[in-house]
Amino acid sequence: MKNEDINHRRVILFDFDGTLVNTTPLILKSFRATWQKIFGFTMDDADYIKTFGTLLHTALKQLTQECVADGRIGAVEDLNSKADELLNTYREFNWQWHDETIEPFDGVADAVRELKARDYRLGIVSSKLRQGVERGLNIFSMAEWFDIIISADDVTNHKPHPEPLLKALEKFDAAPHQAIYIGDSTHDIVAGKAADLATAAVAWGPFPRHELEALQPDYLLNNPTELLHLFGR
Repeated sequence: MKNEDINHRRVILFDFDGTLVNTTPLILKSFRATWQKIFGFTMDDADYIKTFGTLLHTALKQLTQECVADGRIGAVEDLNSKADELLNTYREFNWQWHDETIEPFDGVADAVRELKARDYRLGIVSSKLRQGVERGLNIFSMAEWFDIIISADDVTNHKPHPEPLLKALEKFDAAPHQAIYIGDSTHDIVAGKAADLATAAVAWGPFPRHELEALQPDYLLNNPTELLHLFGR
């Protein structure tokens, strides 16, 4: 995609975790503590990371099924109930450590502020609950820059399904060719392509670069300053 084409895309949609704010240490700490409390062991961080960008309840079910398949735990009679138990435990840990553990990404706030000043319309499309997104934004005084937030509360189908992105376009009264989705996970890129948006993968999140490249996003950004190079004046 040529840069002159990208400048016609005036709607910029961002993922939240791992894209705008570094929540990876918090998420991994919460997963480890949850697995240790409920099952008495922890999985490899890579197992947790591959679920990033999907609905948390879905991720917990997927990881539980993997533990059953690997023989690390016995058969789970009611997978939804077990996921509920894991979710409640996870959220207790996550909220306890949230404010002291999340971190800004160097350069992200400056880039987003400048994009807003350039009159781009900015939104967030995240698989986490609105309460969590807003709490993170408020900690780093970023909330005022975003016109809309589409969270897990707002949709029936979650990433990598395109529904969250299509809902964001509807809120902006914009067509797919007018927007781009920027995220750190493979699920973000799949969702963006399914919604027929241009996609940009960011390499400052936890996903391995080769996994992002394999999905052939339109752009791969190495650092936040490249956001301003991508979107010219």
